[in-house]
Amino acid sequence: MRKLNTWIVYIVAIAALGIISGCGDHDAEEAQKNTKPVVRSTIVSTTQVEVSTLEITEPSVGALESIFRPEVSAEVEGRIIAAHSKAGRQVVVGQLLVELETEDYLIAERGAQAEAAQLTALHNNQKRTVNRYAKLVEDKLISTDRYDDAKAQLDALEEQLNAARARLKQKQRGLTKTRVISPYTGVVDQELASIGDFVKVGDPLLRITKIDKLRARLPLPETLAPRISRGLVVKLVSPLDPETTVTSVIEEIRPIVGTSNRAIDVLTIIDNPGKWQPGASVTGTIVLEKRENAITVPLASVVLRPAGKVVYVVNDNTVQQQIIETGEYVGDRVEITSGLSGDETVVVNGAGYLTDGAPVTISTSK
Repeated sequence: MRKLNTWIVYIVAIAALGIISGCGDHDAEEAQKNTKPVVRSTIVSTTQVEVSTLEITEPSVGALESIFRPEVSAEVEGRIIAAHSKAGRQVVVGQLLVELETEDYLIAERGAQAEAAQLTALHNNQKRTVNRYAKLVEDKLISTDRYDDAKAQLDALEEQLNAARARLKQKQRGLTKTRVISPYTGVVDQELASIGDFVKVGDPLLRITKIDKLRARLPLPETLAPRISRGLVVKLVSPLDPETTVTSVIEEIRPIVGTSNRAIDVLTIIDNPGKWQPGASVTGTIVLEKRENAITVPLASVVLRPAGKVVYVVNDNTVQQQIIETGEYVGDRVEITSGLSGDETVVVNGAGYLTDGAPVTISTSK
């Protein structure tokens, strides 16, 4: 009887455990049904699509040149006794550059003055004689032939006096030419004669580089030749004055491609802004084309997917994959030729981790 009771207790315990286990499994299944999966969003930064005028540019590093490099030459012969300007110094119009020996020209000037003075005296005396003869002819005290002879002598003396005065001016001018004056404003590029040298007419004394107007020579790849034309805008910057930008236009195009570098040269003439010098380097940015109402996005917004190039457009807290076509790359932005209308907000940082319809959290940090 005792054993029977023991078995009954054992069976009841097993049944109770089964009931409890069944209730636990049912509660676990119900909890699993009521639990929603956790969706994680990607933290991204966004930007508004830009619609603006897009400039298609081509950079080039070239050099500045002087348009005028005239040589100042001797206009009279003589020995150089003084030089008042050295290479590298700036000169202005009217500044004394070189002095030549003047002794021979002073002697010639004094000789011409004496000759002119002698002929002046003869001319004045003959003029008085003619005036006197004119009255005598009226009174019929001398013949007309005698008056005519005196008048002819006066005319001859007058021509001789004019010639003497011209020679005097020539000698005086020669004397002034012993002082070589700068005809230009610029910088002395090179001294071509020294103190003590005897120079003849036409011998170069020094070379002056004019710096008020400069020419920028910019090389470009030969592949750009079809896109280059006169009148295109060029923006120039020189390391001599990096804060200054000079805007000009292409004025000349070198017609022959360089055999050493396979490049064409474009030339533009500018007014010197002040600190630029011939021979210095210059960076030119040539505006090849302007496109109005161009749509651009940051380069980081464009990612490559199996469907092609895409951007992710933000819509509430999710993104939509938008297939696009790109145009020109300008700096850190790219032109979008199709796929966007211009009023969208697109993902920038984090675009590479997204898929179509992915949830996102927009970062507010700068």
